[in-house]
Order: sequence, then structure tokens, then C-alpha cells
Amino acid sequence: MSLNENIARERDERIADMVRTPTFLVVAGSLPGLAAATSLENGLAIGAVSAVAILSMALLAPVLRSFTGTWSRTAVMLMVSVTVTTLLGFAVRVIDPVVHESLGAYVPLASVNALAAAWMVGEGLVVAPAKSPLGTAVFAALSVLCTLTVIGFLNGMFTTGRVFGLTMAELASSPIAAFGKPVGSLLILALIAVFTQSIEQALGGRARGEADGAEGGER
Repeated sequence: MSLNENIARERDERIADMVRTPTFLVVAGSLPGLAAATSLENGLAIGAVSAVAILSMALLAPVLRSFTGTWSRTAVMLMVSVTVTTLLGFAVRVIDPVVHESLGAYVPLASVNALAAAWMVGEGLVVAPAKSPLGTAVFAALSVLCTLTVIGFLNGMFTTGRVFGLTMAELASSPIAAFGKPVGSLLILALIAVFTQSIEQALGGRARGEADGAEGGER
């Protein structure tokens, strides 16, 4: 029995360590809007909706937590997050009806990110380089906005061959155009995750090196 408990404890610790990384925030936050990031405009729009939803729920989470119980908290937060994303959907529709029509049902899916942000702040989750749960939510919002915008730009470039007003028909007809499809979006997200993880490991190695140097100096 104790062996099983130790295995379960180690498994939970590994999962907790994985969740508390910038790479996880980038991947998990971008997935709900990934299929909608088919162009620069759509990627920027769904990224902005997701970012604003994350920040809104991060700010509302402490207020909701103060008057909701354990059993009602999830239902209340879900209702509020859906309301927030619905209002954001109306805002996108007013600003650009064409983009709103292109995004379709993916705007309400941003409520998943918003609900996750609410729990993140409520449970006190802190992910470096942020120093607080609210800072973690801000970092997650910026990461999602940048990631979906980049994916939208690359998808639009590969599928249409248009880059900053210039058209390259050869690009759209080449095998690399596969990256502009939904499966290609996952590959691009994987590359962004690898890039994020490499930066994370480099910064972590530098921090450990500075800590070891400081300990050596004290000796």
C-alpha cells in the first residue's frame, strides 16, 4: 500500500512540475483557439479574445472565490467565463464582422482558458518568470496572444502565399504549404513549445550557475 502511495505521490509531483512551466502555459492556452488561427487577422483576434478572457477571469477570480462555496465555485466561474467570452464575441462582431464570422464557434472556446485562469489565480499557481498568481495569468495571456498571432501569420503565409502584401504563388503550391492546415498548426505549436522550452532550460541553467557561483564565493 505504501509503495502505491509513493508511486502516486511521485506521479503527482511530476505532473505538478510539468504544469508549472511556461511551455505548458503556451501549449495549453493556445490549443482552444488553434484551429481558428488561419490568418494573421484571425490569429490576432482569437489571441486577443483569449488574452482578455484570461485577464478578466484572473481579476474576477478572487471576488468569485470570496462568496462561492466549494461545490458552487466551478459552476459560477464557468457561467461568468462564458459571459465574458460572449461579450468579447459581440465586441469582435462590432469591430470586424468578417473576422467574427471566420472565428465562428472558437470564440466561446476561449472560456476554457478563462476558467483555467480563474482556477490558476484561485489556487495560487505561480509559474516563473512571474512572481504571483496574477502575474502568471498576465504571462499566460501574453503568451497565448503572441503564439496564436504567430501561428495565424504562418498559416496565412503558407496557404495563400501572401506575405506583407506580397504574393508568392510558389510558396502556396509547395509541400511546405501543409503547415497551413490544421495538422500543420499543431506542428507549428510544437516548434513554438520546443523554442519556449529551450529558453526555459537556458534560463534555468543560468540561474543554477549563478546560484552555484554565489555559494562558491561564500565559501
